[in-house]
Amino acid sequence: MAASASARPEYTPAQLSSALEGYYGGPAASAATCGHIHGFGDPDHELSVLQRITATTILDYASRSSDPSAVDGLLEGSRRFRAEHGPVLSLRDVVQARSPCMALAAEFKRASPSKGDIAPHLDAGDQAVAYSAAGACVISVLTEERWFKGSLADLTCARLKTTAAASSGQTARPAILRKDFITSKYQIAEAAAGGADTVLLIVATTPSNVLKELIDFARSIGMEPLVEVHALVELDVALSAGARVLGVNNRNLHTFKLD
Repeated sequence: MAASASARPEYTPAQLSSALEGYYGGPAASAATCGHIHGFGDPDHELSVLQRITATTILDYASRSSDPSAVDGLLEGSRRFRAEHGPVLSLRDVVQARSPCMALAAEFKRASPSKGDIAPHLDAGDQAVAYSAAGACVISVLTEERWFKGSLADLTCARLKTTAAASSGQTARPAILRKDFITSKYQIAEAAAGGADTVLLIVATTPSNVLKELIDFARSIGMEPLVEVHALVELDVALSAGARVLGVNNRNLHTFKLD
């Protein structure tokens, strides 16, 4: 599990840029895998807010993400969680089950870089149950700590309380999505161990080869990821990587402007 936001170090612009360069593939990075990424190939490019958050996440998780035994431990934890609290739900199946009606997703977010504090005092589990009772079949839970003040504890609480509500016949259990800046298999395994049914993968910051690896890994542990795009070029990357469930964000996450 990641350290608390207050305990995490601050990174210099040079460290952030270096982290992204390594994530993109270092000297071997090319337009074939990174051509869709904002500023790629521009030596004068200044990192966007989205890129700074992504780079910070890479550095925060660097030691854990590189340890295969840590991933194995999380996967064992996910198997124990599922054995005790029930199997994972397929995001694709959950959405398709609502056809021809609309499938509604709702989000639990304590804060954001653009809005500041939104609802830092709420109980994630109680809110998730309320969303589900109102008709949401997918609950997105922000787990990023520095800018969004979320946590994996919020995700687990949402999963446990919606599972309990479903068991008592109050609602059908919604799929629980980890919304974060996923850059590694470790974070996907961490989500699974915390009770997530699915994770968000953001094409705007992810090299195409890495996106495919993350999609394949998520499916290997029973999770169908939600792959987010903002532009047509990102849609092409997502489809080429094998995405089956797509999310279209009308906000440019580099500028925070709405289309």
